[in-house]
Amino acid sequence: MKNTILFICSLLTSFSFCQDFKLVKASDHIEAITNHKLENKPNIFITDFNDLDTLIKRSKKKYKIVYNFSSTCPASTETFPSLLKFLNENEHLFDLFNVSGVKYKWIPRISEYLKKINYFNPVYIVDIKKYGKYGNRFKRLAKVTKQICNECNTNKMGASSFFVVDENNEFVFFTNYHATFEQDLNQLKQLIKTNL
Repeated sequence: MKNTILFICSLLTSFSFCQDFKLVKASDHIEAITNHKLENKPNIFITDFNDLDTLIKRSKKKYKIVYNFSSTCPASTETFPSLLKFLNENEHLFDLFNVSGVKYKWIPRISEYLKKINYFNPVYIVDIKKYGKYGNRFKRLAKVTKQICNECNTNKMGASSFFVVDENNEFVFFTNYHATFEQDLNQLKQLIKTNL
C-alpha cells in the first residue's frame, strides 16, 4: 500500500512538473536574454558551454560573474540576496550569470526560490544530456566551468562559488568554498576600487 501511494505521488509530481515547466533551451532565446527582454517570472534555461560562452561574450559589462547557483544549499540561499543587492548597486560594472548543475526535477524548487526572492533574471541549468545524467551536479558544473575558465580550480568550487572574467573575457579571479562570503565580496569591491 505504501509503495502504491508513493508511486501515485511520484506520478502526480511528474505530471505537475510537466504542466508548469517546459525545458527551455537558452540557445532559443539568446537575443531576448542578451537584450534583457524576458518575462517577469522565473526564467530558467537549459544551457551548454556554447550558449553560456555566447552570452558571456555578448555582455558589454566591465566584469562578468559566473555564479554556481543553488536553491538547496543554505549558505547559498542566505548569501545570494546579499550578492544581488551588491551587484544591483553596481550594475554598471557587473553582469551575473547564474549556473546550476542540478537535475531537471529540481527546477520547480529553483522556481519557487526565485519567486520568493523576486528574482527574474536568467538561471541556467547545465544540460544533463550533454554533461552526464547520473553524475554529481558539481561534476556537470565543473565540465562547463573548465571550458570557460581553465584557471578555475573546480575541485574547490562549490555552491555559491563564482569566477569573474573581464570585458575581454580574460580571467580575473575565482572563489572557493574555503573563503567566507565577506572575503568573496571584498574581492568584488576591490574591482570597483580599480575602476574609480
